[in-house]
Amino acid sequence: MDHLAVSNWMFHCVNASEDGDQPDPPKPVPRPGVKDEETEGQDEQSPEAETPEISPERLARFFG
Repeated sequence: MDHLAVSNWMFHCVNASEDGDQPDPPKPVPRPGVKDEETEGQDEQSPEAETPEISPERLARFFG
């Protein structure tokens, strides 16, 4: 699910006009019983930690 969301986001970023606003990157689907490394040690009621910035350049380097 996460890979499909990222690929759709990348497709939209590549095919959108350069002057338009780029959409925000998708957030991972929460999985029961799995804590995010950034939120580990925080209370359940605290706001979620910011996800690291994902840019098309970083994804291009990852998928190289």
